[in-house]
Amino acid sequence: MSKRNLGPQLAAALLVVSGAGIAADNIAYPDKPVRFIVTFAPGGGTDIFARAIAKKFTEAWGQPVITDNRAGGNGNIGTDIVAKSPPDGQTILLTTNATIVINPHLYKVAYDPVRDFAPISQVATLPFALLVHPSLPVKNVAELIAYAKAKPGALNFGSSGGGGGAHLGGEMMKTTAKIDMTHVPYKGAAPALVALLGNEVQLMFVSILTAAPLFETGRLRIIAVSGLKRSPAYPNVPAVAETPGLAGFETDLWYGMLAPAKTNPRIVDKLYRETKRILETPEFKNRFEPTGTQMVGSSPAVFAQTIKKDLAKWAEVIRVSGAKID
Repeated sequence: MSKRNLGPQLAAALLVVSGAGIAADNIAYPDKPVRFIVTFAPGGGTDIFARAIAKKFTEAWGQPVITDNRAGGNGNIGTDIVAKSPPDGQTILLTTNATIVINPHLYKVAYDPVRDFAPISQVATLPFALLVHPSLPVKNVAELIAYAKAKPGALNFGSSGGGGGAHLGGEMMKTTAKIDMTHVPYKGAAPALVALLGNEVQLMFVSILTAAPLFETGRLRIIAVSGLKRSPAYPNVPAVAETPGLAGFETDLWYGMLAPAKTNPRIVDKLYRETKRILETPEFKNRFEPTGTQMVGSSPAVFAQTIKKDLAKWAEVIRVSGAKID
Protein backbone atom coordinates (compact mmCIF):
# COMPACT_ATOMS: atom_id res chain seq x y z
CA MET A 1 0.00 0.00 0.00
CA SER A 2 1.38 3.42 -0.94
CA LYS A 3 1.68 6.39 1.39
CA ARG A 4 -0.79 8.39 -0.75
CA ASN A 5 -3.52 5.83 -0.02
CA LEU A 6 -3.00 6.17 3.73
CA GLY A 7 -4.12 9.79 3.99
CA PRO A 8 -1.92 12.86 4.44
CA GLN A 9 -1.71 12.75 8.27
CA LEU A 10 -0.66 9.10 8.50
CA ALA A 11 1.77 9.51 5.60
CA ALA A 12 3.36 12.45 7.41
CA ALA A 13 3.63 10.39 10.58
CA LEU A 14 5.39 7.60 8.71
CA LEU A 15 7.88 10.06 7.28
CA VAL A 16 8.65 11.35 10.79
CA VAL A 17 9.17 7.84 12.15
CA SER A 18 11.29 6.68 9.20
CA GLY A 19 13.45 9.81 9.47
CA ALA A 20 13.84 9.77 13.26
CA GLY A 21 17.39 8.46 13.17
CA ILE A 22 18.50 11.08 10.63
CA ALA A 23 16.82 13.83 12.65
CA ALA A 24 18.61 12.68 15.79
CA ASP A 25 21.95 12.69 13.99
CA ASN A 26 21.42 16.22 12.71
CA ILE A 27 20.17 17.74 15.96
CA ALA A 28 22.55 20.35 17.40
CA TYR A 29 23.22 18.42 20.58
CA PRO A 30 25.26 18.76 22.61
CA ASP A 31 26.38 22.31 21.94
CA LYS A 32 27.73 22.86 25.46
CA PRO A 33 29.05 20.72 28.35
CA VAL A 34 26.82 17.92 29.63
CA ARG A 35 26.65 16.93 33.31
CA PHE A 36 26.36 13.29 34.34
CA ILE A 37 24.83 13.11 37.82
CA VAL A 38 26.07 9.97 39.58
CA THR A 39 24.04 9.03 42.65
CA PHE A 40 26.85 7.35 44.57
CA ALA A 41 30.37 8.17 45.69
CA PRO A 42 33.43 7.93 43.42
CA GLY A 43 34.90 4.47 42.93
CA GLY A 44 31.70 2.42 42.90
CA GLY A 45 30.16 0.65 39.93
CA THR A 46 27.84 3.54 39.05
CA ASP A 47 30.75 5.97 39.03
CA ILE A 48 32.93 3.61 36.97
CA PHE A 49 30.27 3.24 34.28
CA ALA A 50 29.48 6.96 34.22
CA ARG A 51 33.10 7.96 33.75
CA ALA A 52 33.72 5.33 31.08
CA ILE A 53 30.64 6.38 29.07
CA ALA A 54 31.25 10.10 29.63
CA LYS A 55 34.75 9.74 28.20
CA LYS A 56 33.38 8.15 25.03
CA PHE A 57 30.62 10.76 24.69
CA THR A 58 33.24 13.50 24.95
CA GLU A 59 35.37 11.86 22.27
CA ALA A 60 32.39 11.40 19.94
CA TRP A 61 30.86 14.85 20.34
CA GLY A 62 33.77 17.15 21.13
CA GLN A 63 31.89 18.55 24.14
CA PRO A 64 32.92 17.87 27.74
CA VAL A 65 30.70 15.37 29.56
CA ILE A 66 31.42 15.94 33.24
CA THR A 67 30.80 13.36 35.97
CA ASP A 68 29.22 14.96 39.05
CA ASN A 69 28.94 12.67 42.10
CA ARG A 70 25.95 13.57 44.27
CA ALA A 71 25.88 10.80 46.85
CA GLY A 72 23.51 10.55 49.78
CA GLY A 73 20.09 9.23 50.71
CA ASN A 74 20.76 5.88 49.03
CA GLY A 75 20.85 7.71 45.70
CA ASN A 76 17.82 9.91 46.34
CA ILE A 77 19.71 13.22 46.45
CA GLY A 78 21.26 13.02 43.00
CA THR A 79 18.10 11.54 41.52
CA ASP A 80 16.02 14.46 42.79
CA ILE A 81 18.51 16.94 41.30
CA VAL A 82 17.97 15.47 37.83
CA ALA A 83 14.20 15.26 38.27
CA LYS A 84 14.13 19.02 38.88
CA SER A 85 16.65 19.97 36.16
CA PRO A 86 15.63 21.66 32.88
CA PRO A 87 14.72 19.08 30.19
CA ASP A 88 17.41 20.30 27.81
CA GLY A 89 19.70 17.26 27.74
CA GLN A 90 22.42 19.03 29.69
CA THR A 91 21.84 17.05 32.92
CA ILE A 92 21.71 13.25 32.71
CA LEU A 93 21.25 10.72 35.49
CA LEU A 94 23.23 7.50 35.81
CA THR A 95 21.98 5.41 38.70
CA THR A 96 20.92 1.93 39.83
CA ASN A 97 17.66 0.06 40.15
CA ALA A 98 17.75 0.57 43.92
CA THR A 99 17.19 4.29 43.43
CA ILE A 100 14.54 4.09 40.71
CA VAL A 101 12.45 1.00 41.49
CA ILE A 102 13.09 0.20 45.19
CA ASN A 103 13.57 3.50 47.04
CA PRO A 104 10.12 4.87 46.15
CA HIS A 105 8.57 1.98 48.10
CA LEU A 106 10.73 2.48 51.19
CA TYR A 107 11.51 6.20 51.41
CA LYS A 108 9.45 9.33 51.13
CA VAL A 109 11.11 10.47 47.90
CA ALA A 110 10.64 13.86 46.25
CA TYR A 111 10.51 12.44 42.72
CA ASP A 112 8.22 10.12 40.79
CA PRO A 113 10.27 7.37 39.10
CA VAL A 114 7.98 7.26 36.06
CA ARG A 115 6.48 10.73 35.71
CA ASP A 116 9.67 12.75 36.35
CA PHE A 117 12.09 10.99 33.97
CA ALA A 118 12.62 10.14 30.33
CA PRO A 119 14.36 6.73 30.22
CA ILE A 120 17.36 6.61 27.88
CA SER A 121 18.83 3.13 28.26
CA GLN A 122 19.44 0.34 30.69
CA VAL A 123 23.22 0.20 30.55
CA ALA A 124 24.21 -3.05 32.23
CA THR A 125 23.11 -5.75 34.62
CA LEU A 126 25.11 -7.53 37.27
CA PRO A 127 24.03 -10.45 39.47
CA PHE A 128 24.58 -10.73 43.17
CA ALA A 129 26.63 -13.61 44.54
CA LEU A 130 25.10 -15.56 47.41
CA LEU A 131 27.99 -16.08 49.81
CA VAL A 132 28.12 -18.16 52.98
CA HIS A 133 30.71 -18.45 55.73
CA PRO A 134 32.93 -21.53 55.17
CA SER A 135 31.85 -22.98 58.53
CA LEU A 136 28.22 -23.21 57.38
CA PRO A 137 27.72 -26.84 56.27
CA VAL A 138 25.92 -26.07 53.01
CA LYS A 139 27.12 -26.30 49.43
CA ASN A 140 24.02 -25.13 47.58
CA VAL A 141 20.76 -23.27 48.08
CA ALA A 142 18.71 -26.42 48.70
CA GLU A 143 21.04 -27.36 51.57
CA LEU A 144 20.88 -23.78 52.90
CA ILE A 145 17.07 -23.92 52.97
CA ALA A 146 17.10 -27.32 54.67
CA TYR A 147 19.55 -26.01 57.29
CA ALA A 148 17.44 -22.90 57.94
CA LYS A 149 14.27 -24.98 58.34
CA ALA A 150 16.02 -27.33 60.75
CA LYS A 151 17.26 -24.38 62.83
CA PRO A 152 14.67 -21.58 62.61
CA GLY A 153 16.11 -18.17 63.44
CA ALA A 154 19.69 -19.42 63.70
CA LEU A 155 20.90 -17.68 60.55
CA ASN A 156 21.71 -14.00 60.15
CA PHE A 157 22.03 -12.52 56.69
CA GLY A 158 23.99 -9.34 56.13
CA SER A 159 23.59 -6.55 53.61
CA SER A 160 25.26 -3.32 52.57
CA GLY A 161 22.27 -1.42 53.95
CA GLY A 162 18.52 -1.59 54.24
CA GLY A 163 16.50 -1.23 51.09
CA GLY A 164 18.99 -2.34 48.45
CA GLY A 165 18.72 -5.32 46.16
CA ALA A 166 20.99 -7.37 48.43
CA HIS A 167 18.72 -6.80 51.44
CA LEU A 168 15.55 -7.50 49.49
CA GLY A 169 17.09 -10.56 47.88
CA GLY A 170 17.43 -12.02 51.37
CA GLU A 171 13.87 -11.03 52.22
CA MET A 172 12.60 -12.59 48.99
CA MET A 173 14.43 -15.82 49.80
CA LYS A 174 12.87 -15.85 53.27
CA THR A 175 9.33 -15.52 51.97
CA THR A 176 9.73 -17.72 48.88
CA ALA A 177 11.51 -20.56 50.67
CA LYS A 178 9.50 -20.04 53.89
CA ILE A 179 12.54 -19.84 56.15
CA ASP A 180 13.31 -17.70 59.18
CA MET A 181 16.47 -15.55 59.01
CA THR A 182 17.40 -12.23 60.62
CA HIS A 183 18.55 -9.27 58.53
CA VAL A 184 21.61 -7.40 59.82
CA PRO A 185 22.33 -4.21 57.82
CA TYR A 186 25.76 -2.57 57.59
CA LYS A 187 26.95 0.77 56.26
CA GLY A 188 28.28 -0.54 52.99
CA ALA A 189 29.41 -3.79 51.41
CA ALA A 190 32.90 -3.69 52.97
CA PRO A 191 31.80 -3.80 56.63
CA ALA A 192 29.14 -6.37 55.76
CA LEU A 193 31.78 -8.63 54.23
CA VAL A 194 34.02 -8.17 57.27
CA ALA A 195 31.08 -9.34 59.37
CA LEU A 196 30.58 -12.35 57.12
CA LEU A 197 34.27 -13.22 57.30
CA GLY A 198 34.00 -13.01 61.09
CA ASN A 199 30.85 -15.17 61.13
CA GLU A 200 28.75 -12.39 62.67
CA VAL A 201 26.41 -13.12 59.78
CA GLN A 202 26.36 -16.44 58.01
CA LEU A 203 25.31 -15.44 54.52
CA MET A 204 24.63 -12.46 52.27
CA PHE A 205 23.94 -11.34 48.75
CA VAL A 206 26.65 -9.05 47.43
CA SER A 207 27.70 -7.72 44.03
CA ILE A 208 29.65 -10.41 42.21
CA LEU A 209 32.29 -7.81 41.34
CA THR A 210 32.90 -7.15 45.03
CA ALA A 211 32.62 -10.79 46.04
CA ALA A 212 34.92 -12.35 43.45
CA PRO A 213 38.28 -11.90 45.28
CA LEU A 214 36.82 -13.51 48.40
CA PHE A 215 35.24 -16.61 46.88
CA GLU A 216 38.00 -17.10 44.30
CA THR A 217 40.54 -17.35 47.13
CA GLY A 218 38.29 -19.59 49.24
CA ARG A 219 37.83 -17.14 52.12
CA LEU A 220 34.09 -17.31 51.55
CA ARG A 221 31.96 -19.84 49.68
CA ILE A 222 29.74 -18.89 46.76
CA ILE A 223 26.70 -21.16 46.45
CA ALA A 224 24.65 -19.32 43.82
CA VAL A 225 24.16 -16.22 41.72
CA SER A 226 20.96 -14.22 41.84
CA GLY A 227 20.13 -13.89 38.13
CA LEU A 228 17.59 -16.10 36.39
CA LYS A 229 20.48 -17.78 34.60
CA ARG A 230 24.08 -18.58 35.44
CA SER A 231 26.67 -15.88 34.95
CA PRO A 232 28.80 -16.46 31.81
CA ALA A 233 31.79 -15.42 33.90
CA TYR A 234 31.13 -18.22 36.44
CA PRO A 235 29.29 -20.96 34.52
CA ASN A 236 29.87 -23.57 37.25
CA VAL A 237 27.95 -21.53 39.84
CA PRO A 238 24.21 -22.27 39.73
CA ALA A 239 21.48 -19.65 39.79
CA VAL A 240 19.21 -19.51 42.83
CA ALA A 241 16.32 -20.03 40.39
CA GLU A 242 17.60 -23.55 39.62
CA THR A 243 16.64 -24.63 43.14
CA PRO A 244 13.35 -26.56 43.35
CA GLY A 245 10.63 -24.22 44.56
CA LEU A 246 12.56 -21.06 43.65
CA ALA A 247 11.97 -20.93 39.90
CA GLY A 248 11.72 -17.30 38.84
CA PHE A 249 13.85 -16.03 41.73
CA GLU A 250 15.81 -13.02 40.51
CA THR A 251 17.45 -10.02 42.10
CA ASP A 252 20.18 -8.15 40.35
CA LEU A 253 21.90 -4.82 40.17
CA TRP A 254 21.32 -2.76 37.07
CA TYR A 255 22.65 0.57 35.91
CA GLY A 256 20.48 2.91 33.90
CA MET A 257 20.60 6.32 32.24
CA LEU A 258 17.69 8.77 32.41
CA ALA A 259 16.98 12.40 31.52
CA PRO A 260 14.44 14.81 33.04
CA ALA A 261 10.89 14.29 31.80
CA LYS A 262 9.91 16.21 28.65
CA THR A 263 13.45 16.12 27.26
CA ASN A 264 13.34 16.40 23.46
CA PRO A 265 12.83 12.83 22.15
CA ARG A 266 15.51 13.43 19.50
CA ILE A 267 18.03 14.17 22.25
CA VAL A 268 16.94 11.04 24.11
CA ASP A 269 17.30 9.01 20.92
CA LYS A 270 20.78 10.39 20.21
CA LEU A 271 21.91 9.57 23.76
CA TYR A 272 20.45 6.07 23.49
CA ARG A 273 22.02 5.25 20.13
CA GLU A 274 25.44 6.54 21.15
CA THR A 275 25.24 4.60 24.42
CA LYS A 276 24.29 1.41 22.59
CA ARG A 277 27.17 1.90 20.14
CA ILE A 278 29.65 2.34 23.00
CA LEU A 279 28.41 -0.69 24.93
CA GLU A 280 28.80 -2.91 21.87
CA THR A 281 32.45 -2.01 21.33
CA PRO A 282 35.04 -4.69 22.10
CA GLU A 283 36.70 -2.23 24.48
CA PHE A 284 33.66 -2.17 26.75
CA LYS A 285 32.78 -5.83 26.41
CA ASN A 286 36.36 -6.94 27.13
CA ARG A 287 36.58 -4.63 30.13
CA PHE A 288 33.31 -5.47 31.87
CA GLU A 289 31.93 -8.82 30.73
CA PRO A 290 34.72 -10.97 32.25
CA THR A 291 33.59 -9.59 35.64
CA GLY A 292 30.10 -11.03 35.23
CA THR A 293 28.62 -7.74 34.02
CA GLN A 294 26.32 -7.92 31.01
CA MET A 295 26.08 -4.97 28.64
CA VAL A 296 22.43 -4.18 27.80
CA GLY A 297 21.88 -0.97 25.81
CA SER A 298 18.09 -1.30 25.72
CA SER A 299 15.95 1.26 23.89
CA PRO A 300 14.10 3.99 25.82
CA ALA A 301 10.79 2.17 25.32
CA VAL A 302 12.15 -1.16 26.55
CA PHE A 303 13.89 0.50 29.50
CA ALA A 304 10.63 2.25 30.44
CA GLN A 305 8.89 -1.13 30.53
CA THR A 306 11.69 -2.58 32.67
CA ILE A 307 11.23 0.24 35.19
CA LYS A 308 7.47 -0.28 35.40
CA LYS A 309 7.83 -4.06 35.71
CA ASP A 310 10.47 -3.79 38.43
CA LEU A 311 8.49 -1.17 40.36
CA ALA A 312 5.60 -3.63 40.56
CA LYS A 313 7.88 -6.55 41.39
CA TRP A 314 9.61 -4.85 44.32
CA ALA A 315 6.38 -3.37 45.63
CA GLU A 316 5.09 -6.92 46.00
CA VAL A 317 8.34 -8.25 47.53
CA ILE A 318 8.31 -5.43 50.09
CA ARG A 319 4.61 -5.90 50.84
CA VAL A 320 4.90 -9.66 51.36
CA SER A 321 8.15 -9.53 53.33
CA GLY A 322 7.28 -6.46 55.40
CA ALA A 323 10.78 -5.16 54.70
CA LYS A 324 11.57 -1.73 56.15
CA ILE A 325 14.55 0.60 56.34
CA ASP A 326 16.43 -0.42 59.50
